[in-house]
Amino acid sequence: MKAEELLKQFDKINTNGMQLSKRRGLLTSTWLLYQKNNFYYFFDIMDNIVFCDDYKYSKDEFLEEYKNSYFKIDCEIS
Repeated sequence: MKAEELLKQFDKINTNGMQLSKRRGLLTSTWLLYQKNNFYYFFDIMDNIVFCDDYKYSKDEFLEEYKNSYFKIDCEIS
């Protein structure tokens, strides 16, 4: 699914976070997406999870940054 569909699913499921597979071209990687204080935080699975500005996106910023990526929801994070 594209980034816009992903955020719609995220808001519909109403969860704290998700583990995702992100595909861009031939490369696939695992990421974590959280929502906190009306912002999205996007972490590589190998990153330390720190809710700071380096990982923070508004909805519009996230959609612009990842408009060419495709996602698959692997699981929800409570």
